[in-house]
Amino acid sequence: MAKIDVKCPYCEETKVVTHGKNANGVRRYRCMNDNCACKTFMLDYAYNGWKPGIEESIVEMAANASGIRDTSRVLKVSQDKVISTLKKRQNS
Repeated sequence: MAKIDVKCPYCEETKVVTHGKNANGVRRYRCMNDNCACKTFMLDYAYNGWKPGIEESIVEMAANASGIRDTSRVLKVSQDKVISTLKKRQNS
């Protein structure tokens, strides 16, 4: 039997326990680090827009003068995800 060490994608901590499954049957995990910003995560996301770091990539591409269509095509996310991320960053 192979053992896979799961690390939290946010804090890189290995103190992780299983936390059930989502509606698609993909395993969810829970980070046991109290200082971690994220509590639950998955290793394989069905949609790229939910992956950690995508919002930072969207903002970075916008700062480098990439358009909405170009950003959505490169990152394989919807144009609505790009627009909503940029609107959220504009307000804060």
